[in-house]
Amino acid sequence: MLTDRLKKVIQESGLPLSRFARQTGVSKNTLVNYRDGATSPSAEFLETVCREFSVNPGWLLMGEEAVNMERDIACSSQDRFVEREDYSLIPLLESRVTGGPDGEILYEEIADYYPFKRWWVEKLVGRCPEKHKNLILMRVRGDSMSPTINQGEIALVDTSEGERVQVLAGRIYLAILPDGTVALKRLVLTGDQEGLRLACLSDNTANYRPFEFPLASGKQLKTYVLGRVRWAGKEFD
Repeated sequence: MLTDRLKKVIQESGLPLSRFARQTGVSKNTLVNYRDGATSPSAEFLETVCREFSVNPGWLLMGEEAVNMERDIACSSQDRFVEREDYSLIPLLESRVTGGPDGEILYEEIADYYPFKRWWVEKLVGRCPEKHKNLILMRVRGDSMSPTINQGEIALVDTSEGERVQVLAGRIYLAILPDGTVALKRLVLTGDQEGLRLACLSDNTANYRPFEFPLASGKQLKTYVLGRVRWAGKEFD
């Protein structure tokens, strides 16, 4: 677990907690909460740990066995900077994702942070830093998109506003359904004189039938569309 690896870094640093906290830019109480799993470490804190203590982000975040801690300690500061800049840290959400009254993305706990190569993230969603900040990871609940995306897999969702104010027909989105549940669906936006409608399609056609529902008057599309799925074991355009 992340907390176990963080404890190892703290222990092997040889520093008292108060000094480790100062060096990583947090209070001692915050550090203790991170170490004990009471709260989830921020991305800024984890990046600082990797930089200040020459820790490989792949090992700290995902426990990669191939990492040689002694080798990392011997790295130059320039090498550490390059290594840190090579990765984007994307949060894996513990709780369900939903939408607020004004269309904002709401969630509670962050379970962990996963490192993704920055060049790959830029290839997928572009180089805009704000787009990177709006990427989230979530564990799929339900089998409506099987076999394309199976239950228990991790999906990367782009929740930036640009992905929520339009629908690319047939792409996979994280959507709020009329009964309030949140699910992955292929969406198609249609419209007539009576207003806009959102068609929802599942890849598991044996167990889930397509359906559509009207967008409530005065409600923006982003009230229903939380983001577009860009990766789940493979890339989605």
